[in-house]
Amino acid sequence: MKRYSFRFVLIILVISFALSLPVKAFAVEGSMGYQGGISIENSTEKDLYQYSEVCFLTGKPILLTGDLTIKKTDRNDTITATYTYRLSNPDYNVSLSRVVIYETVRDTLPNGQIAETTTLSRTPTEVVNIGGTTYRLIDAHFSRSVLTDPKPGIKYHAGEFVDRKVYAVGAAALNNPNTITVDMSGKLYAYDQFWSSTQTQKISILIEADLMGDEGRVNWGGQAEVTVSNSRRNQFQYSENEPYQISFEGGYIKKTWDESTLMYTARLPEFTTSGKPTDVLKTYTNVHSLNSPVVTKRLMVPDLKHISGYWDEEPISILYGLEVIPGLGSNFQINRKVTRAEFVEMLMNAIKDIPEDPNVRTSLVGNRRTQRNTEPEVSPFNDVPVDHPFYESIKKAYQKGITKGSGNGRFSPNSYVTKAEAIKMIVAALGLENLAPYPYASTPFADNDIIPAYARNAAFVVSTLGLVGPDETGRFNPHSHLTYGYTANLLYDLISYMGDDLIKDYRDRIMKF
Repeated sequence: MKRYSFRFVLIILVISFALSLPVKAFAVEGSMGYQGGISIENSTEKDLYQYSEVCFLTGKPILLTGDLTIKKTDRNDTITATYTYRLSNPDYNVSLSRVVIYETVRDTLPNGQIAETTTLSRTPTEVVNIGGTTYRLIDAHFSRSVLTDPKPGIKYHAGEFVDRKVYAVGAAALNNPNTITVDMSGKLYAYDQFWSSTQTQKISILIEADLMGDEGRVNWGGQAEVTVSNSRRNQFQYSENEPYQISFEGGYIKKTWDESTLMYTARLPEFTTSGKPTDVLKTYTNVHSLNSPVVTKRLMVPDLKHISGYWDEEPISILYGLEVIPGLGSNFQINRKVTRAEFVEMLMNAIKDIPEDPNVRTSLVGNRRTQRNTEPEVSPFNDVPVDHPFYESIKKAYQKGITKGSGNGRFSPNSYVTKAEAIKMIVAALGLENLAPYPYASTPFADNDIIPAYARNAAFVVSTLGLVGPDETGRFNPHSHLTYGYTANLLYDLISYMGDDLIKDYRDRIMKF
């Protein structure tokens, strides 16, 4: 398990808005659009984003900035999304106005995955004015296909899109002899979850100009590789109180902000002083970033005086502040064993519900009247009554496939949870069982042979992810009972993985930061 030095240490995680507020999504796949640009959410106006993209129509990269508005309506698994762009670059006397309406059809597959297919609802409207020359969109084609795999704690997305746009230069007629064609093809990778959401697109762009010059046809072409990514980051910082006569000790502050990055490398022809293209290709490379203002929030200061100075004090304090560990802290016992019911409660508090797309408005079609359910609540386990203090978490964990219970219709809520049971549930929540070799993995632990078959793949996964390491003798100890101190570190590492390590994989590695 990872170890940390505590107090006055900055811990970088990716996290959602304050827990006291309604769950709000961020960095949702599609919030950057599909034009090779980046965005950050406007904190005061719904559906509005600060936006930037690079225009290659003149044969030289020009950075455009402005606003993007996204509005979506969901009618029976068909989503109509309207993207409205208002961009400019005063230094180059450039303005862009664009409205794109997409229609996405979702199809839930037999294994629970969701296939999305997106096309244009109609030809977009787009007008670009560059130094007095007008470029009008006269023809367009767009196709996007994305597969979403919804797991209990994370939704994973992967897909592709292609976009062809034909611009008339100077006049909007279809028979205009002056045209520029832009072909884009991209791959996208994204995930959505409570602690972070990241989306990254890798896009190849081809530009072909067919223009009428004073001396006949003028043709030139170029290409660009664009990578864009958007994430939300959070920093936890301990703040010591300066006054002595104050009712609580120093506590943790959560600082939250968005990060978006655009990187491009373009190879475009050099032009003569008279504007004629040459056979010499010039390489342009640049990076552009957008960062939102920092939002701060104080976390609850738990009563942990009895473990002051303990090396695990910081993760325990943060988990209380995030309401992952129930209670106020005064009764926390590091060496007390954790029951199965208590572990599920803390695990569900840690992964939380996946936020929904904030731009989508659901429209009900058909019979709006619903019948009130008068059937009594029935527990999925015969030893967990509906009035059990952790019933809702246990029921949700069962419904999401995180746990199937202990067998014979029982959950055994008061039995102490073993390490094997705990890591099995954690990997099920992440949905990453397929990272283990099929059918069973051989783990790096010295006691691999005594790890139960049902948990061996999960043990391989948590070892690979760095969530659990061997003890001083190289053993996993699958049948050991978890203590509250160990569980706090395990769940803290889980949140750190979901918040920080996933960004490294979905953004930093792809963009080669």
